[in-house]
Amino acid sequence: MINIIRYLIIGILFINFFCLSACSLEKENPVDVDNEDGECPAEQWDFDTSGEYAYTHDCSPYASNHFTVYSDGSSLESKRQLAEIAEEVFDKLVTEFLITSIEDELQITEDYTYYIYAEKYIDPIQAMGFRNGFFIGAIDCITIPNYYRIYRYRSIVKHELTHVFQFTLTNCPKNSLCPEWLGFWFREGQAHLMSDAGDDTYITTLEQFYDWYAAEGHVNPILIHRWTDFPDTRLYSEYYCIFATAYAYLIDTTNGYGAKMEDIRELFQLMKEGYGFEEAFQISLGISVEWYRENFYTLMEEYLKKPVNATSPKIKNNMNFEYSESTGFPNYICDSISNDDVELISSKYLSVLTSDGCYKQAKYR
Repeated sequence: MINIIRYLIIGILFINFFCLSACSLEKENPVDVDNEDGECPAEQWDFDTSGEYAYTHDCSPYASNHFTVYSDGSSLESKRQLAEIAEEVFDKLVTEFLITSIEDELQITEDYTYYIYAEKYIDPIQAMGFRNGFFIGAIDCITIPNYYRIYRYRSIVKHELTHVFQFTLTNCPKNSLCPEWLGFWFREGQAHLMSDAGDDTYITTLEQFYDWYAAEGHVNPILIHRWTDFPDTRLYSEYYCIFATAYAYLIDTTNGYGAKMEDIRELFQLMKEGYGFEEAFQISLGISVEWYRENFYTLMEEYLKKPVNATSPKIKNNMNFEYSESTGFPNYICDSISNDDVELISSKYLSVLTSDGCYKQAKYR
């Protein structure tokens, strides 16, 4: 039961919030915007969401090499920090997805970048990846607990940017136009695993697997192709840990099925050429989604008897960090808390409380 609660919390964290970025001194910032009334209209995200999230912005976007960061009021410095994080994540994903030409495969040029919409005042804050960019909580949004800002912030950026890559590499123009897009279990499992959130965020043992299956409302995850396939959509966040394990098995070359990124890229290319997900899955991986679904329980029982090796690095729970006066996103290097007026709240959540009762950010390694 404890495991189920833990995965529920982790799932909620992954679905609900976070911030993005992309930074470069090569471009002039802030970007000039021609507006007369002080309010700038929605841009690509309006198209991506078919008008569902037609948020205006503050007319002060920040541009980097591959991103333009918009917001409803985030500071220019927070946008810059967000852009910097996004650029770092972008470079990692380009390598992991075996991208050889950013212009040809991701269609990014001098005239087109991905957007990031940093939500500062919007309630509720949501993290969502689309064809042309993603939403995430602004770094300086005071409603986001330090847990989100510090502990797994980069992971959320990478999760959502993975979705953007999925859209681009399958050439899906936007959510509402892709009825045969990636199966829900596959796209979220891949995004979760590639986010580098750590193997404490998905199922890696038989005990966890049995506990998850025993919980009410949990069914075979390979049945979840679309949102409407959840037996209870209120429990969707509890599935992310099992989606990640389902994807981990497919790409585990030591104890799992052993698919490589070349196989995944072939799947994406076939979908780009017009194949549906299940047909592309069978051609590129050599097994059918139906076979995987029917044999999933037995496969997991055998797989989870051994150490899971899906190339997702662990995140240390006992990180050392020091007090920081910075109100922006923390840097990476640190040793230990050195200030007498700082009370350690939790090494897991990496948050500190100063003597004046204000939360501050902490540097982490």
